Amino acid sequence: MKTAAAAVVATVTRALPIPAPAPAPVGRAFPSVVGRSLAGEPVRLPQAVAGAPAVLLVAYRRGTQADVDLWIGMLRRDLPSLRALELPAIANVVWRPLAGWIDGGMRRGVPQPMWASVVTLYEDAGAVRDFLGDAGGLTSHVVLLDGAGTVLWFHTGGYGEEAAAALRAAVAGASDPPSGRPAR
Repeated sequence: MKTAAAAVVATVTRALPIPAPAPAPVGRAFPSVVGRSLAGEPVRLPQAVAGAPAVLLVAYRRGTQADVDLWIGMLRRDLPSLRALELPAIANVVWRPLAGWIDGGMRRGVPQPMWASVVTLYEDAGAVRDFLGDAGGLTSHVVLLDGAGTVLWFHTGGYGEEAAAALRAAVAGASDPPSGRPAR
């Protein structure tokens, strides 16, 4: 049964048109969207991560998880105090009636202590896709937000040491106080 369902998901996902790239999101406010964590709680973004920099790892396809896992490993190792959320963004309305089944499958693959950091977007997934774009492929879209929800840094194209170093530098820059003003 699982294999048949996975085949259907893969077939429908591949059949979806890939939207044209969106304008570069850096310097723009992340759209206000609502998802549900695997813990069952509604999560409104970017408000849920307001007040400090945070990373959103957006994935449009199941096969993207390997890339997300590489980013999560780097974040845990190098930036453990930075808030990070995984955002599976499932824009196709075909899947909305199956949201509970899909989220249940994800819960089986994610340790329970991590459930609050995985927020699935169904109804608002299209808004995120329109904002970030989707070049296709199996790579995540990595978004660094400032405490007000503005995109400070953005990457798509897969995890790599150069991209990881750029994210670390962007986080360090976001954490520095503005020149001439002391840190609080």
